[in-house]
Order: sequence, then structure tokens, then C-alpha cells
Amino acid sequence: MKVLNKFLLVKKVAEQKQTSTGLLLTGADSNDMRYHKATVHSVGDAVLGINFEDTILYDKVQSHEIILDNERMTIIQERDVVCVFD
Repeated sequence: MKVLNKFLLVKKVAEQKQTSTGLLLTGADSNDMRYHKATVHSVGDAVLGINFEDTILYDKVQSHEIILDNERMTIIQERDVVCVFD
């Protein structure tokens, strides 16, 4: 499979979120947050500055989930990436 244009195929990273007071948030609470962390699994040919296996933060509002090889993956556009971690 090859991702085209400005699309990315990513896999969401399971995170344990903690508030500033030390309270751990459940999976349901963290799903309510707008931005999610993910690992890039495939990059479209027109995407700039994002590479395979980069860890990113993306806007989940514009994302679309798919099942690929029995794994839940997410399709996003390059414009929905808000940061790339070093």
C-alpha cells in the first residue's frame, strides 16, 4: 500500500495522561482531548518535513480511522499535524 499526495498513515500512541495536580486520566478522558500523539507509518509523496517513524501530534477532528491488517490505523492530512517530536 502506498499513501498518496499530502496524506499520512499513522498509528495512535497509547498515552497515560496526568493533570498538573497528579490525577491520572482514563482512556476515555484522554480521548476527549483534541490532539493525539501518533507514530507515522507511511507518508504521501507530497508531504514535506514529516518522515516514516516520526512521532507527531495531530488534530483528531479531521482524522479518519481504518482497519489495516487487523490493526487500527488513522489517515490524516499533512495540514492536521501540529508538531513533530525530536
